[in-house]
Amino acid sequence: MHRGQRRRFPSRRVFATVCLVLLALPPARGQIRPNPAALAGASPELLDRLRRDPFAYFRFVNRAWTQRVCEILADATESPIVRLHGDAHVEQYALTRDTSGLDDFDDSARGPAFVDIVRFLGSIDVATRQRGWTPDRDAVWDRFFDGYRHGLESPGYRPPEPDVVLQLRKQAPLSRAEYLAWGERKMQAMEAEKFKLIVAAMKDLDRLVRRQRPQIAPQYFAVVRAGWLRMGVGSSAVRKVLIRVQGPTTDPDDDVLLEAKEVATLEGVGCLEGPTGPPAVRVVDGARQLGRFKHDILAVGPTMLIPAAADRAEHWLEWWVSSWEPSYREVHLADLRSVKDLGDIAFDAGVQLGAGKADIVRSHALSSAATLESRLRKETSVMVEELFAGWRELGGR
Repeated sequence: MHRGQRRRFPSRRVFATVCLVLLALPPARGQIRPNPAALAGASPELLDRLRRDPFAYFRFVNRAWTQRVCEILADATESPIVRLHGDAHVEQYALTRDTSGLDDFDDSARGPAFVDIVRFLGSIDVATRQRGWTPDRDAVWDRFFDGYRHGLESPGYRPPEPDVVLQLRKQAPLSRAEYLAWGERKMQAMEAEKFKLIVAAMKDLDRLVRRQRPQIAPQYFAVVRAGWLRMGVGSSAVRKVLIRVQGPTTDPDDDVLLEAKEVATLEGVGCLEGPTGPPAVRVVDGARQLGRFKHDILAVGPTMLIPAAADRAEHWLEWWVSSWEPSYREVHLADLRSVKDLGDIAFDAGVQLGAGKADIVRSHALSSAATLESRLRKETSVMVEELFAGWRELGGR
């Protein structure tokens, strides 16, 4: 079969077959647990979601998951060191009116190529369990590896967009005014003195951006409104501010929403390289090397005294800023109409991760993927059992 060709999935098996598959799963070695600090800071609503939704739990424990991958594959030295997405999973797949692909490079870093592979395989496993497609898991894993190899061999290749993307794109988009109003509803109250810190930070950002883009409109970063942003699952513990700025003209209809985001720490994750410069640079580098989405604003913010929420101390930190696209939306598990939709996303995500590798490591990544594939499948199966053990320990039901 050609690696770009769509694989036919087996039909739904009978209940007895599903039971046999589940009984054959490898036993868990332990539990993959959330970071204690992140768990302590989780809202009651998020905790309830984590207990109800194993995929949300999978998203929440990315740091612990990655550390576990580093431990169990510490001897897999044949895997090249590459630019990683860092949290590649099914629900990181997103779309706009113009493109689609993996996004959200908060955890991008440099490390062994197997980190992204095992993370995406794990997300497929959890997704197939959640949607009742467990017998088709291995076929979807095949699709991911087909795409990954195809991206490494032909980095200029772009497969047809998944059908689910075309269907979601047909949904009526928000008008610009509706989009901006929606963004403002996401902004939570911020004290006046902290709002002033945001205004000052935007002036600093204006000076930084203007060095590379002197043609940017005057007062582009003039702040109209700003507030705390409480969104995300894996990034729920990271402080975020949503800012409405003037944009290219004084017309309110072309105002721009910017997200300013604290850089999440990756300290303690053994197989990832530490930063050699400002920590926020790794996020921007990941988006530029691996990403398909073009942000009008994507920049490392100046070091600033981040205004703290009521329960957080203020301190100096690195942060990064990106502009939001009005047509942007993520693909959720509930959007998938069939296992074919999941397979198409897995194939395209594999292509993107393969194509994003630097030329110097491309052949090395291809040979190591072939050498390690069987082991990566086996270890992912066991890790997912460890994940569910941790989920049940938290009260998952």
